[in-house]
Amino acid sequence: MGTVLNHWASCQAQRLSLHVLRCSLLLSASLVLTVQAAEDLTLSIAPGDTLIGISQRFLQDPQRWPELKRYNRINQDRRLQPGSSLRIPLKWLRWSELTAEVVFVQGTVLVAGKPVVAGAQLKAGDSFDTGASGSLTLRVADGAMVVFPPNTQASLGVLREVDGTAVRATTIELQKGSADTTVVPLKDPASSFEIRTPRVVTAVRGTRFRVAAEGEASRHEVLTGVVAVGEVLPAAGAPGKATLNEAQGLRAEAGRLGAVVSLLPAANVSALPQRVERTAQSLTVPPLAGALAWRWQVATDTAFTRLLQDERTTTPTWLLTSLPDGDYHVRVRAADAQGLEGREAQVPLAIRARPEPPLLLSPSPGASVAGSGELAWTELTGAPLYQVQVARDVRFADLVLDRAGVKGNRLPMDAAWVPGTYYWRVATMRPDGVKAPFAEGPRGPFADGASFTLLPPSAMVPPEVGEGGLKLAWSGPAGFSHRVQVSTDVNFATTEFDQVVAGSRLELPTPKSGTYFVRTQVVLPDGRPGTWSSSQRFEVPYKHPWGLLLLMVLLPLL
Repeated sequence: MGTVLNHWASCQAQRLSLHVLRCSLLLSASLVLTVQAAEDLTLSIAPGDTLIGISQRFLQDPQRWPELKRYNRINQDRRLQPGSSLRIPLKWLRWSELTAEVVFVQGTVLVAGKPVVAGAQLKAGDSFDTGASGSLTLRVADGAMVVFPPNTQASLGVLREVDGTAVRATTIELQKGSADTTVVPLKDPASSFEIRTPRVVTAVRGTRFRVAAEGEASRHEVLTGVVAVGEVLPAAGAPGKATLNEAQGLRAEAGRLGAVVSLLPAANVSALPQRVERTAQSLTVPPLAGALAWRWQVATDTAFTRLLQDERTTTPTWLLTSLPDGDYHVRVRAADAQGLEGREAQVPLAIRARPEPPLLLSPSPGASVAGSGELAWTELTGAPLYQVQVARDVRFADLVLDRAGVKGNRLPMDAAWVPGTYYWRVATMRPDGVKAPFAEGPRGPFADGASFTLLPPSAMVPPEVGEGGLKLAWSGPAGFSHRVQVSTDVNFATTEFDQVVAGSRLELPTPKSGTYFVRTQVVLPDGRPGTWSSSQRFEVPYKHPWGLLLLMVLLPLL
């Protein structure tokens, strides 16, 4: 490794061509960067091969075959030994330019200032910007996939191959943002794959790794395989170098490599929901020791090459929004104090949130209902139909009402429901049945259930009329006030007494003789009244005047 990194500095000093510098850092099978593997293509000689023929097939200048002879210390001019090896310096080879395919685009991604679409081919020198909400996935000729999330600016530096061989060279220049890269094992030791920030180069031969750049700082994280990292233009002294193994990373500042550290472990995602029935859903994972930030991503594939969302939070909680119904994958990873992001954990996620349910209006959650009432909810545009459920339990297993096809936004309560606690919810019916994408039935999800308490009605006890006055009593829900009416009219058109009183008992002075009617109703704390109880009829006896007349007759005789 040291030989190659020193070679970088030498190349800069000698102002060698850019493509030679980009091909100079390679990882051999022994996980050491070797100059020979980086500088030479090794060919196996076949019967009939000659130096002139090989030079015509592979060299940029076929007339350099004598130099090729001297380079390989060959004595015979024309005949080569079949089965032997021939080394050709990479800088002598004839290279062909390749392109990178745009596999996926989310949002607006600009290439040379113009929007790019999936299927487009990018060439060396093309630069791109994913913007604040875009993402881009590229596939290069050797099969490597590179995902660029939002806020990334990068360009393609080198995309080329040697005709007739498996030698390919790829360099990506990352100015800002990050790149999540999966590189298939390179088929030839002379091949190279590099991602370069302004001051640091990361070279691989087959691995999964991430590189991020922000100003003078860069992050380098390895998930599988081995990566070589080196300084390009150190401020002073020999260029630094490091080897990152699986689950290791480092941070570079101003082109100087930091210490190699272990990446944080994967988050615990076992409690994340795998089905969401709301257009906004909070996702939370348990805290992780050493984690100061969290990265959340959503894609439509398990490899996350079709990246839809990418956000960073300072807590292990994220609000998932703005996704249509569909099947997705959620990925999360924690970041340490250096900003190095750790191992990843992901779960599948099915979003089934549409058509959205209406909001429940009345009764409000936890409300008390006295007597007859109605269920009311918001009415969505388009006058859809609704499915309404009422149950005795919060899980809606013991249903007392399950009615689909309800028009409007109101439904009377059933008078047959006995007093007690109930739960209710409403769902919107699909206007097209189950034809919508990802539809699983004729309706959307139910709204969150709300409870209400149906109060027992008031009932009058037969009044008691005595010398001590009129005694009234009634039954009804405890703790509520009641309105009491006393009238000589069976229809209560006029009243002798009409007041709201606390408790369930009342004593009044004995009214004058006659026939009376009494009734009561519960009154809720917000002033809403319940239904009237059945009226009770009672008589106040008529005081007969015969005793007074007899006294008036007898007094003169006395």
